[in-house]
Amino acid sequence: MKEYPVIIAGGGPAGAACAKALKEEGIEALVIEKEKLPRHKICSGILFGQTQVLLEKYFGAIPPDEVYCEPNTINAADIQEWNKEKGFFNYVWELPKNGIDFSKEYKNIWRNKFDRWLLEQSGANVRENCLLRNFSTDKGKISVDVFNKEKIQIDKLDMEKAREQILCKYLIGADGGNSQVRKILEPDWIKAGPEVVIFQAYYRFENMGELKDGSWNVFFKKEVGEMLCCVHRKGDFLTLCVGGFTGMNLNESMAVFKKFLSDQFRVVFTKQERVEGCLMRLAPPNLGKGNILLTGEAAGIIYLNGEGISAAIDSGYRAGKAVARAIKENKDVSLIYAEMTTDVLDHMKVCMKEIHFLTE
Repeated sequence: MKEYPVIIAGGGPAGAACAKALKEEGIEALVIEKEKLPRHKICSGILFGQTQVLLEKYFGAIPPDEVYCEPNTINAADIQEWNKEKGFFNYVWELPKNGIDFSKEYKNIWRNKFDRWLLEQSGANVRENCLLRNFSTDKGKISVDVFNKEKIQIDKLDMEKAREQILCKYLIGADGGNSQVRKILEPDWIKAGPEVVIFQAYYRFENMGELKDGSWNVFFKKEVGEMLCCVHRKGDFLTLCVGGFTGMNLNESMAVFKKFLSDQFRVVFTKQERVEGCLMRLAPPNLGKGNILLTGEAAGIIYLNGEGISAAIDSGYRAGKAVARAIKENKDVSLIYAEMTTDVLDHMKVCMKEIHFLTE
């Protein structure tokens, strides 16, 4: 049975940042990622000002040119909410943190390319197509039960070949808003708050109509969904995003939103290229327990109006540093991590007071 000091579930920004912090401390970690990279993931694909600062601080670089899509930059002043009475007006998607104002020039990225690049910068061992199924703790060791999807694709008749157990001392749940690690660690989590479903579609288009290129437009329309719907350009596509609580027919919501953009703003759509979706639970933050830490969206850490990349990178990196301190100082990692993330959680509280995300 293979053994690592640390296993990180999830190869997104939280997992990559955690792995980077551990690598700096000379601690070997294994990242298990349930998909084959690069993989598409529902996300606005915008690097806000704080994210850019964190990338420079923790990774020493911002992404290379191939990670960006046109338009490369979206200015904060061009993120606009619209309603029939007022027309367009400013929509705020990032607040100062600890008295620091961040750049208002946001970067427009392909999320699949960004996640792969970030994980490569971490220097971690990575196993793709590897799904965490369960874990158990015994005598200071955590046994992680994984399922190798690549092996089952090769030999569909032998399920046992796809199953494996890996040992570790620390397990990091960086596996997103529908975290399997958190489900196991906190079974009542699925009852702690409502489920939110987000749906995103990429459409080719002939004409943006009256929408300004380089803008990111936000709408609150009950006939579309129970939360904001938005649209912005990514390369040759207009990316439309809708959302609602479990039970909504988001395919219908997307069709209504698309028709609204065509009728109201004369946008001319052509072919739908692909769709993406995800499920999140609106529940209080949980940083983990014992030698099992949660970070990013798995911990319920998000910033203003659902912005998650900066929160994921910052909390993920701190989780890695907390593990390193726990090993060196022989102390409780959960206490160290809680101490190190105080300002992150405080900023989240500030963001929650200013949130403008749900349709009234």
